[in-house]
Amino acid sequence: MKVSASESGFSLVETILTIVIISISLVVLVSAWGQAARQSADPFWHAKAAYLGQAYIEEILTKRYDENTPVGGQPACSSTTCSTTLGAETGETRALFDDVDDYNGLNETPSENALGDVRPEYNNYQVEVSISYAGGELGVSATTMKRINVTVTPPGESPQQFVVYRGNY
Repeated sequence: MKVSASESGFSLVETILTIVIISISLVVLVSAWGQAARQSADPFWHAKAAYLGQAYIEEILTKRYDENTPVGGQPACSSTTCSTTLGAETGETRALFDDVDDYNGLNETPSENALGDVRPEYNNYQVEVSISYAGGELGVSATTMKRINVTVTPPGESPQQFVVYRGNY
């Protein structure tokens, strides 16, 4: 039996179309793989930022509610004895912070621990802290609650915000 030329294999047009289809498929696959590779470090950055935010929050929460609150927290300061200004007292450095609102306005790059030592594993991280009275947000007297916002910005990533409330007790 004799085979005609049109039935004996791939034509040049079929071969070129196959190469084009395979090339387009490879471009799509490689670009999807590249995007996945770029985002593979995201959980790592999120976890490091969460750990750093937690460290700052824990440090802040160990301090007294207000400058006029005695050590141990009892008796709690009242609306007439609580300080009305937020922020560190004149001349007070981070090593001397003794109440929650002393941290208001803290902005550090690189991150430091409570002793003032730089955390080398967080060398390029920026940490910002803001404190505000927040009793009104929770349905109590404004000065009985403080909102603590800790914003951690990893290098080249978007900022992550951590929020806790501290009560006057």
